[in-house]
Amino acid sequence: MCVSGDKKIRSILERTIFPVFLSALVVIFIAGICEVLLRVAGVGKDRDPVIEKEIEGIRFYIPNKDFYQQFFSIPIHDFVNWDDLDFYVPRNKSPNSVRIFVFGESAMYGLESSARQLEVMLKRQFPWIKWEIYNFSCPGVNSHILCELAKSARKLSPDIFIIYMGNNESIGPYGDNSLLGRVWFLRKNRVIRAHIFLKGLRLVQLFERVPSPEWRKYLPDDMSKYIPGQAQQQITLRLFENNLYQILRTGVDSGAGVIVGTLSYNRLYGKNKNLEIPKFEQTPMNTIIKKLAKDFENQGWKIYLADIDWVLALNSPVGVPDYSFFCDNIHFTFEGNYLVAREWFNCVVKVLYEKGVLGFPKKTVPIPIEECSRYLGWGKANELELVRLQKGVIRDTVSLSLLEERERRLSAVVKDKAMDEIISNYSIAYHLNRGDEKVAKQYIDYLLKARKDDKALAVSLELYRSMPHSRLAMRLLGNAYANLGDFANAERMYRQCLKYYPDDGLAKDSLELILKLN
Repeated sequence: MCVSGDKKIRSILERTIFPVFLSALVVIFIAGICEVLLRVAGVGKDRDPVIEKEIEGIRFYIPNKDFYQQFFSIPIHDFVNWDDLDFYVPRNKSPNSVRIFVFGESAMYGLESSARQLEVMLKRQFPWIKWEIYNFSCPGVNSHILCELAKSARKLSPDIFIIYMGNNESIGPYGDNSLLGRVWFLRKNRVIRAHIFLKGLRLVQLFERVPSPEWRKYLPDDMSKYIPGQAQQQITLRLFENNLYQILRTGVDSGAGVIVGTLSYNRLYGKNKNLEIPKFEQTPMNTIIKKLAKDFENQGWKIYLADIDWVLALNSPVGVPDYSFFCDNIHFTFEGNYLVAREWFNCVVKVLYEKGVLGFPKKTVPIPIEECSRYLGWGKANELELVRLQKGVIRDTVSLSLLEERERRLSAVVKDKAMDEIISNYSIAYHLNRGDEKVAKQYIDYLLKARKDDKALAVSLELYRSMPHSRLAMRLLGNAYANLGDFANAERMYRQCLKYYPDDGLAKDSLELILKLN
């Protein structure tokens, strides 16, 4: 009787399971062959978070624009200035260097961000160290994407991870309104990671839609559900907790000191001055951040916590984070970024002191905000320009009224000398902060706007000589030549830029323009 049952089971397996299994193997084999052929033929795009390059004998890694783009249905250049995000990680790490990788969203992105101010603080206080600070932060991303970026940073010899994330958990890729977000049983970390893996396959890329340049035509009437902020749904919080755990573990396993900040926001956002000021309360997301830091410590892994939310509350005149340090609900002013950078600085000093790095004191006072401003070229005229840009994107009426008030106050001080003051600020920063590609870029851009073409060429040549592998250096030198009417050299530099960086849209547009003119 038992033998007969075994035969029936074997017969069922032979008729159903085995053929299906063999068919699946055949499909996987054929798909694998197709994938290899597509890669050999150059079809599709490499979507690794970082890619390796070699230019002028220099080997280095850069963040991959195509990795970020795959998560958005709109062109990434419409909401991200790639020049502000791009960086170059030398393949061979210098013996006296300290590498810091920053993971965040739009609140950590930008040329005056807390990451940039941290870099100034560290270089000023500890000049014997070669500081390498690489900021992976990008508007619109969230912990699902940052988790992948952290894994890629593991192979780049990190010394420190800095993490400040959580504002886009509901609205970013795989958030509440995404395809997977709307199907609850698919909204799991393992499903999302499998989806990211599949999107990297060239075979899958054949069936993807190209990001639409006309995306503004299809914006929903109600954009309130797409405003960034801390998540409330339990499933979103669970996914965030899992991703944060993975990032912390990745940092610890790589031997890096891991610093994580609590997430802050403007408690008075959209509220009129006469309304009651809310009490300071810890958010569910910050509860998760603190809990994970404590859990790691209980298991013997040191996590350094920067309680950003509490520090901003302590320094705010009304006892809760407010418009003193935010321009809207989550994005910092220069002063807000300074306070955040100060906390990162204190944690970095503690990490390196406890690691026994030579010459590191137990505690050091960060440089004042005025010195940060000088080294980054920040002043009243720069602030006025930023306020005017913010007025174009901020829709909340209370925030807009406060921005208009700041604009009037700054305009009265700057008057009609904004361009001269900005150029002066960047000139000072350029000479103080030699070797900073971003400062040089800002200085050159404004020299070109003011038609100070000879000076722009001199600075561009200096930048190119010091960084011949930089896409910015190549393109800016092309711009300087073009402004002087030297179209032959401009074309040469644009072509060189596109040879090494074929995704540089600005170099491509500039090349097409001068070819039309000539």
